[in-house]
Amino acid sequence: MIIEDGTGRGHSAQINDENMVMTASVVSTNEHHINHKHGEAYNALFAVNPDGADDCIFYIKNQDDTDMCVEGIWLQTSAAEEVYFKIGDTGTAVKTNGADITPVNLNAGSGKTADILCYSNTLDGAVDITGLSGGNTFQKFWLTNADTQLFNFEQDIIVPKNQTFTIYCVGGDTLIRGTVIFNFHDATIG
Repeated sequence: MIIEDGTGRGHSAQINDENMVMTASVVSTNEHHINHKHGEAYNALFAVNPDGADDCIFYIKNQDDTDMCVEGIWLQTSAAEEVYFKIGDTGTAVKTNGADITPVNLNAGSGKTADILCYSNTLDGAVDITGLSGGNTFQKFWLTNADTQLFNFEQDIIVPKNQTFTIYCVGGDTLIRGTVIFNFHDATIG
């Protein structure tokens, strides 16, 4: 059986005996498509020495109209540390110690910048981001001595405009380095 394309251009598709359309296609991940086609994939790097116990060590707030999708995070620690991730913290983030973080666009030809507020620190600097409350903890875990871990969020973390993603440490007595991997994707656009 043959199906005509309906546009009058004479293209057709073949249907096999199991009623499946016969195709040849190129498949890529949504992340690759967002980076390659739209130039909206980023990494936010940080390196911190927390001021103390239960400090917020990384803060990112989406200011874009498009949803921010956090794909995962690399973390490395110099000693055992318990870390947890939250979404939806509210309040005005104050960098008691810390710095503005500018995420790197992962498409060298894009020229776009992420429309976000992002605070942490670099070069193993002290950090404590205060002024936040509420939110929901969605993952908590231990990093062991001199450990490096990739945490891939199987469902992705969706951060709409004016919402937040934060990282906290429980002990606050270790150096922590990380890379937050994210992109901007409008679910209504391919």
